[in-house]
Amino acid sequence: MSNNKVKFLTDSTKRIYDTADLFKGKKTGDTEILFCKLGTKDPIAVTHNRVVIAGSQTTAMKHFDLPELIAFPTYNDDLTLDNSKPHGTVPINVPKICLFACGTGGCGSINSQVYPEKYVGRINPLTELVPFRYQLPNDDLTAEQRLKYFGRKATSERIAYYFKGFETNPEMHARYVDGTLIDNHAYESTNTSDAEFYVEMSLRITKDDFRDYFRATTGINDARVNSVSLLTAWYDESGGYKWYQDIIPMTQLNIPNEALIDLTKGIDIIYHIYY
Repeated sequence: MSNNKVKFLTDSTKRIYDTADLFKGKKTGDTEILFCKLGTKDPIAVTHNRVVIAGSQTTAMKHFDLPELIAFPTYNDDLTLDNSKPHGTVPINVPKICLFACGTGGCGSINSQVYPEKYVGRINPLTELVPFRYQLPNDDLTAEQRLKYFGRKATSERIAYYFKGFETNPEMHARYVDGTLIDNHAYESTNTSDAEFYVEMSLRITKDDFRDYFRATTGINDARVNSVSLLTAWYDESGGYKWYQDIIPMTQLNIPNEALIDLTKGIDIIYHIYY
């Protein structure tokens, strides 16, 4: 029997849900994250994550067309990723939420020891971030695989890909909480239910992700993730590939240890971000 999962995840500036909230529309800044069996939308767990300070600045800059106040360190610089441009380079396209990352700093050795996300924090690039793929130099990813994996760093021993693109493109949804869809005639509607507007996207961890890194370092018995982060970036193109620049976190979610010892296991993560 497959041990694949789908997980539904939600981003929020704070965890605010209680029983009463189940009958109300989600508010701006709320998120919902669903962990599910792979290939399904049957949630095994539903939770909410947190917008971090770098993400707050990104949102404020977009809303008010303001210049950057704090030059937060980028993953490009801290990991010395291949083909990275200096921070401050003028983007040639609009920075947006486009990648995700996973790490091991979100939980202790016992699953009840989930650490709260730090608003002034991120997945530490040097001690917590785990590359999705960790290839030998003579076995690099194919051109097709590199449409999904990014944050490349090549050394004489390994080629790491730290980030991954979304499994499905973001889609907007608007509905009343009774399930009725909202259309162009919203202002004339007689529906008195609360309403919600959200973007849905899905992330996927496959049976090929993360395992090679643990095999090559501490051993497959340590294979796990317990932190997930959405990332913003812009990109340029060179050699037929996209190279993401100014990669910084938008959100972070810490979860109980998700063991990856089972070499057939995959996880789907469905994100709902409410506006």
